[in-house]
Amino acid sequence: MDVARLDLDHLCQVAASTDGVLRRAHLTRSGLSTRDITWLVRRGVLVRLQRDTYRIPSPDDPPQADFHATVRAVRRRNPTRILTGAAAVAELGLPVFGRPSRVDVVHDPRGGASTRSVLRTVARPPDGQLTLSRHGPVATPARAVLDAARLEGVVAGVVAADAALRAGATSLDELSAVAATMAGLRGADRARRCALLAHPGSQSPGESWSAVVLDDHLIPAPDRQVEVRDDAGRIGVVDFSWRAAGVVGEFDGRVKYGRVNPAGQPPEEVVWREKLREDRLRATGLAVVRWTTSDLRTPGEWVRRTRRALGI
Repeated sequence: MDVARLDLDHLCQVAASTDGVLRRAHLTRSGLSTRDITWLVRRGVLVRLQRDTYRIPSPDDPPQADFHATVRAVRRRNPTRILTGAAAVAELGLPVFGRPSRVDVVHDPRGGASTRSVLRTVARPPDGQLTLSRHGPVATPARAVLDAARLEGVVAGVVAADAALRAGATSLDELSAVAATMAGLRGADRARRCALLAHPGSQSPGESWSAVVLDDHLIPAPDRQVEVRDDAGRIGVVDFSWRAAGVVGEFDGRVKYGRVNPAGQPPEEVVWREKLREDRLRATGLAVVRWTTSDLRTPGEWVRRTRRALGI
C-alpha cells in the first residue's frame, strides 16, 4: 500500500465524530481496499475491535483503550443492549482493571453471541439492578462492579467498587444486598468477596489491588487512610495501618514519581518529601512497609516483608 494515499488526519476527524470507532464503510469511503485495511492492521496503524470495526491507536493509549472502544462500538451497533460487568463499569465511568476480552451483555432471547463474538451473554439482573446511562441500558454501579468481580476477577471488581463508593454511586450496604441476590450464578463467591473487601478509603486502583492481595495471603485487614501525628504535629495520612503491631503500609504508584506528578511537583522534590515523611514516621517507632505495582504482580517478597514487620 502507498501510505501517502492514507489521509490519517481525515480518518482521525471521522473517528472524533464517531466515539473513536471506525466502521469498514468509513475506511472504504476514504479509498481503502480490503487489502489496504488488512495491511494497516498488521502495521498497527489501525486496531481491529470486532468484525468490520476499527480504531486508530495512539502512543499514549492506556491498556484498556481497545476495550473502551469495543464497548462504544457495541453500544453504537445496538443501543438497546443491556451492558453489565466490565462493559458497564466502563460506560459508567468507573476504572476498568486489566484488559477484559469480552463485552458482557444481558442475554437477549432474540439471539445470543457466537463463540467468535466479542460479546458474552450473561443472566439478566433483577429490574431493580438496571438503570440508564447517557448511552443506553446498563447495570447499576453495584451490580456492574459485582458482575465484574465474578466474571473478570476479584481485583477487577474491588477496583471498580472502591471508585464507585468514593463517588457515592453505591454503598457498602447496597453491595452486600446485591451480592446476596447473586447466589447460584457462576462466580458468585467472587462477587461476595468483592462486597466484603470494597472500601471507600481506597484512593487508587493500586490500593484496591493491594487490599485483595493482602487478603489472598491471609494478612490481617488493616485500617485505611489513617492520620499519623508526632510532637511536631500532623505527619500525614498513611494508606494502610496495623495499629496494634505498629506497622504502616504505603502503596507507591508510578504516577507520583512521573515527570510531573498530579500536584505539579518535580519528581526529585516528591522523592525528597517522601523521604522526610518516612523518616518522621519511623521516628515515632512505626515500621514502614512500601510496595509498588511490580510487587503486586509478584507479591512473594513484599508479603514476606509485611509478615516480618507484623511478626506473623
